[in-house]
Amino acid sequence: MKQFPPPARVKLYTDYIKKTHAWLNKLAKDEHLSLAWVYWDYFMAVVKHRCLIRQYVIGEFWKLSDPERRKRLTYHRMVKLFDKYNQAKYIHYLNEKPDFNTYFSDFVHRDWIHIGNASKDEFAAFLHKHRSVIIKPVDGVEGGGVRKFTLPASQDTDLEKTYEELRKENVLVEQVIEQHPRMVFGNTSVNTIRVHTILNSKGKAHVIKAILRAGVGNSVVDNYCQGGSIYEVDMKTGVVCTFGQSKTDDQSYIHPGTDIMMLGYKIPHWDEVLSTCEQAAERLPQIRIIGWDVAITQEGVELIEGNHNPDYELFEFLGSTGYYEKITKMIDDKKQ
Repeated sequence: MKQFPPPARVKLYTDYIKKTHAWLNKLAKDEHLSLAWVYWDYFMAVVKHRCLIRQYVIGEFWKLSDPERRKRLTYHRMVKLFDKYNQAKYIHYLNEKPDFNTYFSDFVHRDWIHIGNASKDEFAAFLHKHRSVIIKPVDGVEGGGVRKFTLPASQDTDLEKTYEELRKENVLVEQVIEQHPRMVFGNTSVNTIRVHTILNSKGKAHVIKAILRAGVGNSVVDNYCQGGSIYEVDMKTGVVCTFGQSKTDDQSYIHPGTDIMMLGYKIPHWDEVLSTCEQAAERLPQIRIIGWDVAITQEGVELIEGNHNPDYELFEFLGSTGYYEKITKMIDDKKQ
């Protein structure tokens, strides 16, 4: 967990208290609830379930009975599951992008180079081959720092300068993925499926929830944290089965910026999506809870990355819920 210096921690806490106060007051007003009851109920949700204010309000924790609350993942419960079931010394296979692309090379079909291990000539050859590339920080999270670079038609670009700048950043340079036409939603990002897998005590992988993440506008990433919309996908059929939701809680059946009706939308190559993630999960048995990001191309499935600490909001804020109970039952299941 990220550590903040004392002054920053104080500001973090005071800002959180101010936000909590504002959100609880707005909830009481919008839902015509007693303000005293809202404050007391949130206090009990924090004490008994370690519920954060976003989950209490946007995740509608306030509507739940106590038995239902015990079934839900909260941030605190998710961290405890990660600490128990995901072995720290193996996390680099997911966190470090060069390690990921190498270890899961059977599922990574795009060209890529690690700028730290590539010569200037190799970098120039890669750019001239692909023209447009995606640049990713080696240890980046939530789409931060990801950007697209296109080699201009003119020869004026100082590739040596670009190369030296990227070496300082320690980045991965990847071929741009040509996604399946049905995965294009009028934006510039590669739209992916977040597929959550659980490895039971016998080492058998199971997909437990799948989320379509669709970028919005000119962002080159589709991440929920970067403004994208999310939709639950029915695991049996590969069909979108809920309305869309953004980080700001905007909800719609229509993809923002387009007229595409998302409810009932069929994801191509769905069986391959499931089998790819299950095979990848079983290749790394030391990490038993993983959120995989999967792109869909004309040819099939492309594994983008794996996350050892997937966002608990994707489990509990949209569509099916109760994943603390589901995960704890499945992960200790001794059946094949």
